[in-house]
Amino acid sequence: MQEIGRILREKRIERGLEISDVAIKTRIRDYYLRAIEDGRFQTIPMAYYKGYVKIYANLLNMDIHLLLTMYEQKLNPQQPSALIVVPNGPTLPRA
Repeated sequence: MQEIGRILREKRIERGLEISDVAIKTRIRDYYLRAIEDGRFQTIPMAYYKGYVKIYANLLNMDIHLLLTMYEQKLNPQQPSALIVVPNGPTLPRA
C-alpha cells in the first residue's frame, strides 16, 4: 500500500498541489490523505480506504484500475494478478 501512496504523492506534487488543495477538492480530511501517502492504511477505516484512493486518483486524472489492482494484490497476494508484468518490458493483460 505504501507504493500506492508514493505514486499518488508524486503525481500530486507533479501537478503542483498541496495536501490542503486535495483535501478541499476531494472533501477527504488531510489526515487521511497523509496516511494514504505515507502507506499508513491501517489508520484509515478499511471501508473507506478503497473509496478514498479512487477519489484521490480521479482528482489527479490517474488510471484508477491500475491502483485498485495494486490494492487488491496487496490484500490477496495468493490471487493471480489480472496483469502480467515483464521485467524491463511492457505490462500485458492476462489472456
